[in-house]
Amino acid sequence: MNIKSSSAQLRDAADSEGRANQKRRTRRALIEATLALCEGGRTPTFAEVAARAMVSRATAYRYYSSVEELISDAMFEHAVQPLQSLFRLGEDDPVEAIGRAARTLNELLLSDEVGLHVVERSFMSAWLDNAPTARPPRPARRMQYITPIVDALKDQLPPAARKRLASALTLTMGTEASLSLRDVAGTDTEQALAVSAWAAQALVRQALAEAIDARGARDEQERRAPEKRSRRGATGSA
Repeated sequence: MNIKSSSAQLRDAADSEGRANQKRRTRRALIEATLALCEGGRTPTFAEVAARAMVSRATAYRYYSSVEELISDAMFEHAVQPLQSLFRLGEDDPVEAIGRAARTLNELLLSDEVGLHVVERSFMSAWLDNAPTARPPRPARRMQYITPIVDALKDQLPPAARKRLASALTLTMGTEASLSLRDVAGTDTEQALAVSAWAAQALVRQALAEAIDARGARDEQERRAPEKRSRRGATGSA
């Protein structure tokens, strides 16, 4: 019974991952279709985008509630810089790189605050208007920066620490971070960019400092282990 249960769990996990991948491919197709149709400065209709992406309009509406939201997201996707322009593995300091990543992504978002709010509204609409099993996944573009930079610290941070750090860094860049800095904290654009870069770097430095402390504590325990065994041996012989 346990074997069947385990097999069923693996099958369900594979099915879930397959559906998520299909949703990502659908979003990717919509983005690419929009960019292609927008060449030349023309604004396409939702029907045109759906037809070029080879999906139904009903499917397209599950991802975006309007063609304006779709165009805003597509233009942002087109403008995102590749990771290689911000971080070269083995050459660049991950602490400095994560600051550049936060600043670069948030600067792009804040360069068009109307578009930023439109894209965030689209994400919220997709979440609210779809059943939990049908909700399209967020693009998670910030992870294209965060994951490789954090993985570069694998010799300094254990897997659990890297996972926690990557999760924490999502709070420093992206639509929600930019909206919080501008609409909640009330910072101007330059302050928002400086704060996001500082916060991202502070998180990486803190994770590294904690790892150093943990290694120091383990080394101290190992150093004292022979002394403890010696004392126990002496007590037993007495």
